[in-house]
Amino acid sequence: KQDERDSQYEALLNSNFKQQKLSAWRPVPTIASTTITFVIFGIAFIIIGVVVLIFSNKIKESSIKYDQQCELNSECTIDLVITERLEEPVMIYYQLNNFYQNHRRYVKSKSNSQLSGDDLSADDIESDCDPVYLNEHLDTDVSIDGTKLDPKGPANPCGLIAKSLFNDTFSITNDGKRIPINEKGIAWQSDIDMKYDLPDKDAGKKLWTNTTDEHFMVWMRPAGLPDFRKLWGRINEDLEPGTYTLKIKNNYPVNKFEGEKFFVLSTVNAFGGKNSFLGISYICVGGICLIMALLFFFGYKSHSKTS
Repeated sequence: KQDERDSQYEALLNSNFKQQKLSAWRPVPTIASTTITFVIFGIAFIIIGVVVLIFSNKIKESSIKYDQQCELNSECTIDLVITERLEEPVMIYYQLNNFYQNHRRYVKSKSNSQLSGDDLSADDIESDCDPVYLNEHLDTDVSIDGTKLDPKGPANPCGLIAKSLFNDTFSITNDGKRIPINEKGIAWQSDIDMKYDLPDKDAGKKLWTNTTDEHFMVWMRPAGLPDFRKLWGRINEDLEPGTYTLKIKNNYPVNKFEGEKFFVLSTVNAFGGKNSFLGISYICVGGICLIMALLFFFGYKSHSKTS
């Protein structure tokens, strides 16, 4: 058996893979092949861009800016005018402008272990969540079950992302009839199943907000740009054109960062929500590829004439 193992080992050492003798294909680009490649990619990108734009233009939206129409920490009602029929599912988004969630310190300010249900001390979370790691650093002193929080106790959840949690709420009525809004299934399923959990003991007395709430999970995924939308809910029925009553509990301040708040209704399709930028980007890249193909072609022709 030992001899067999040795022979297998020797065979492995002398294999083409170990000796780097595997056969390989090394294409040598020519003017013709390069031009054809640019043409193929250019046409493909333009086709994809046109398709994406067509689908994007089919998306119907209705939005309203409400941060100046509602007083802070109050409940207000606004007329929401829908000019086109919105087919189900109708997605509800809140939009924030001029909020930089992509700041490095902001993005890093959270404890993944704490969010997954580990009961950690203030010392355990300080390095991850600084400068928001104690309850005294929060904007509230009450837990989710109404218990007063220990100011020197560990903030749960901790960090800048959690502290800045968006907390406006919305409801819609039409002729006095409340339209049901589904607030479940708005977060990533992987986040729901694996990333967020409650502490095993006394969660209601330790947490200042419910970390298994899907609104919290959506907020905890930072946006890459300062103007962004986040999913708040969905309406599983068609909305006919007309004037609807939007009731807002306006709790979230935006004056500190000179921001704006919008309420958005939008339909979706196979490509998601409205995104003209993606289609335009594909068309631009396709156009650049075709221009490169023309440059190679005319360069080759001019070089042939001179030679």
